[in-house]
Amino acid sequence: MRVTTLLLGMAIGISGWATGLPRVPYTEITFLFTSSAALVGELRGVEARCACGRVVSVEEWIDYTSRGPVQAFAFDPLEPKLYLVGPGSGEIRCVYYSLLGPLGEWTLYRHDRPVTDLAARAEGGRSAIYFSSVDPGLGKGEVYRLLPGGDAQPEATISFDPAVDWWDGFFAFDPSGALYLSSGGRLPGRLYRVEDGRPLEVARIPARRIGGFLFLGPWVVLYSDLTGGVWKLDLRRGEPVPVYSSRGRFRISDVGLYPDWWEELSRGW
Repeated sequence: MRVTTLLLGMAIGISGWATGLPRVPYTEITFLFTSSAALVGELRGVEARCACGRVVSVEEWIDYTSRGPVQAFAFDPLEPKLYLVGPGSGEIRCVYYSLLGPLGEWTLYRHDRPVTDLAARAEGGRSAIYFSSVDPGLGKGEVYRLLPGGDAQPEATISFDPAVDWWDGFFAFDPSGALYLSSGGRLPGRLYRVEDGRPLEVARIPARRIGGFLFLGPWVVLYSDLTGGVWKLDLRRGEPVPVYSSRGRFRISDVGLYPDWWEELSRGW
């Protein structure tokens, strides 16, 4: 397993945090992705280096191999854990990372409907794990929060008109905690911010789908296009910047970043 340093500061411009305006283009970015179409679920790491607004080199490696297909994943922000869900499955799996590396997977929770996406964040000094379950045809879906006792409670219920908007489960929180959704498998690719339980469109990409995504900063999003590409999008500008292309090898469904605990723990591997 590769030991790597999260280059988020370089990815969006270190000085940008002082003003809240990330600098573009980035020079380096390190991220992980997974492919929902792969029979063997892999978390693959990528380090992309860029110059003059284009990718000049890419290093890629396998970081983790799961016991089954993986559609979405999330690292626990505080504990050495990885959460996974497969396509069409309601089973959320968990992997604990020790000083010897990742241990065996176990089932953390089973939902009565398929789970599309996962997210994890720190709240009040504790980890909070979220997941989504949606019926797009009915125009309704929920984002749930896992409770310590093994149950789940709805955190947000989203209603939408399938003839106008579309959400099939991918979601993320911005740095302020606001909930965002993506249009998933339907064109054009759109990002929404949830307000009063309804999606408000904030970005539209006519020729690209938007699947799993995350925020690199207040305005900058890293997203998968559900084919073989990963893109960076500044919500203030609306023009996506290519970051990575798998050249047809993968149907990239989700992207993620290494957690803060990763570097220290991985030194012993």
